[in-house]
Amino acid sequence: MSVSGEQERSVIQYYGRAAEEYDKEYEIPYFKKLYDKITWRYVEPYLPESGVVLDAGGGTGKWTIPMVKKGLKVVLYDISREMLNVARRKIMREQLENMVVFKEGDICRIDFPDNCFDFVLAEGDPISYCSNPDRALGELARVLKPGCFMAAGVDSLFSVARGMLVRKGPEEALKVLREKRFFAEAWGFHCWAFSPSDLRSLFEKNGLEVVKIVGKTVAYVSRPETESLLQDEEKAEKLLELELMLCEEPSIVGYGGHLHIVAKKKAYHE
Repeated sequence: MSVSGEQERSVIQYYGRAAEEYDKEYEIPYFKKLYDKITWRYVEPYLPESGVVLDAGGGTGKWTIPMVKKGLKVVLYDISREMLNVARRKIMREQLENMVVFKEGDICRIDFPDNCFDFVLAEGDPISYCSNPDRALGELARVLKPGCFMAAGVDSLFSVARGMLVRKGPEEALKVLREKRFFAEAWGFHCWAFSPSDLRSLFEKNGLEVVKIVGKTVAYVSRPETESLLQDEEKAEKLLELELMLCEEPSIVGYGGHLHIVAKKKAYHE
């Protein structure tokens, strides 16, 4: 089996196992009160007033549902049949199924024609988990209409290296920085990690004009001594305010646990 085939198989296997319990991992205060609010702050303003959205690597429909509730039709596209099955049940409970098309597939080979989506979202790190980020970006950009926006989340290289330094020492941290990828032992597959400049270059190479790159999160680090900040509603709101003040600051964006990018596909006349 090729390297790309092995990566695809490993990702499918992991999400097949994880699908039924997947959403529970993101019910913790860090995601509900901080991370997800930052994400939506850098998705919602770029959504079209009407049209069709590609939720690429959309998994269990976490972002499909709020986009549909804004009146948008969504193609929920994911490599895992089991994740799509969970999404289908959730969306049927919300009685939103008439607005959603479920499509199984790899973002490196998107089975849609050129220039057919009014917005593309690739949140939850599918670009980091795919076999070839450049090929995936080429496909995501290809299906996006000119003049329209794309938003995506990826693993942050400097955050991953910092974590590797703590867990395994400087040798492993240096390896991550050199290779710009790491093996996620808990998941059983390799992940690509990006610096802000690497991410910008990848998007620009594929005909996308970068609008913003933000870090999620840049100030807050989840530790036992910081958990209480998110248990207190007033402190959690102040912490969100703090993150939103800092997350676009170029000098510290790369320190974020993840990177979020917003870009626009160049119109033909540009």
